[in-house]
Amino acid sequence: MNIHKDITAAILFITMASAAGAAGESGAAGKRVLLDKEGGSIEIRVAHTNDKQTRDAVRRQLQEEARTGPAAESPAMQQYQKNIRYRYENTAQGGRLRIIAKNQQALMAVQDFLRAQMNLAQQSGAVAFDFVANTALVVLPVMVNDHGPYRFLLDTGASNTILSTAVADALMIPARRSQMLSTAAGSVPVTVRSVNILQAGAARLEGIEIAVGNFGLLKTMNVDGILGSDYLRQFKVSIDYDNQLVDIEPCCSPISLKLNA
Repeated sequence: MNIHKDITAAILFITMASAAGAAGESGAAGKRVLLDKEGGSIEIRVAHTNDKQTRDAVRRQLQEEARTGPAAESPAMQQYQKNIRYRYENTAQGGRLRIIAKNQQALMAVQDFLRAQMNLAQQSGAVAFDFVANTALVVLPVMVNDHGPYRFLLDTGASNTILSTAVADALMIPARRSQMLSTAAGSVPVTVRSVNILQAGAARLEGIEIAVGNFGLLKTMNVDGILGSDYLRQFKVSIDYDNQLVDIEPCCSPISLKLNA
């Protein structure tokens, strides 16, 4: 299975002093990088809705990039430029540059480029989040063994971190043992698997055990997994609902993450 093709929409947030150089010193802005099945997008938004000068500068910059391509365009994207289309879209607080690939090779080039943009955000603990549709439940982009991002529900009430069987099998993560996992809905059969890396923003754990199973809840909420308290308790987590931003910072000495029975 090609991971590039199967990535669902994922979001990372970078706090910037200006909108990629287009905004003035008074107009701090945010940059969101999204991946989807067609390629992805880069969205820049101003910090203050009444800052029309910065917003207009952001829009002009992105409109220009829609005509010429991103200034930091990778050599691979240049190679497949005939198979890549750009489209500008207005947003309430700025603008969005959609990048659409017309074939698989162009898609891989586009998403590699967007991943490189996302890596800039790893220097910060700030991660932009999405919501489960029609709810206030927080969904974070999470990397598993350096693949993804995948959509994980942030659930402090869940004792264990969970990954869907489909993703675990696609990443060829072998099962170590089977057991029953206690949940609010009762005991559920899972396989226990060792994950080399689990990372949200800069919050990274290595060599951990994770429960893998076919949970109906994951499908219902359109997520790939759940970040439970076994992961979250090792970090200081704060949520800014107004800006849809989660800040994740180390708070404790690393501990061995073993699955609770």
